[in-house]
Amino acid sequence: MCGRIRQAREPVEYEESLNWNPHDLGKIGSGLKYNVPPGTRPFVLHQLGDGTDQVDRLFWGYKPEWYKRPPVINARLDTILKKSPMWRGLLGRRVLVPADGWFEWTGEPGDKQPWFIHSRDGKPIYLAAITAWQPGKDNDVEHGFAIVTDASAGGMVDIHDRRPVVLTPDAAREWTDLNTSTEAALELLSTARPETAFQWHPVTRQMSNVKYQAPNTNHPIAD
Repeated sequence: MCGRIRQAREPVEYEESLNWNPHDLGKIGSGLKYNVPPGTRPFVLHQLGDGTDQVDRLFWGYKPEWYKRPPVINARLDTILKKSPMWRGLLGRRVLVPADGWFEWTGEPGDKQPWFIHSRDGKPIYLAAITAWQPGKDNDVEHGFAIVTDASAGGMVDIHDRRPVVLTPDAAREWTDLNTSTEAALELLSTARPETAFQWHPVTRQMSNVKYQAPNTNHPIAD
């Protein structure tokens, strides 16, 4: 799963690897950076609308009007591939969530240890996501986004059995392209960066509290 991300760099640092050139960076304003949970509005990259590079702050979580359960923050790849009615209509509305990495927890309830998972090369990562939002729609849970997740493998399984689908810069560009077919987009999800591209370490337990917003949320501590 992916239940918390870090998005602490300046927006331009996430855009450089993609040669992303939005018209208006000012509209994203400020937001949470060091400890970003669902139910907030991280900034995302997309081409929805006129097909040009865009940045927006969209609601993390999706709950269509007919859905009787809590908002969904992750879209399982296996469910997407089964043509779930929850996700079928959203595959044409693809966005990227740029991040420094994401957080997972190990241990027993009441004694959970958070871990920070990030790219081995230290560069930004790009999480594949789908959304019900489109220009002109309300920026709320009915028009929010969900990050696509797949099963973990290798040593990452020791941290969590699921992980977000992280795309290479080239694949990320193709993912957002409105000319990319649904079939091609699904193929991109199946060829995400491997677990060997990442590393992870334990971090302060303080960040388990969503109100904790200090810069040290990604600093290694002794396990």
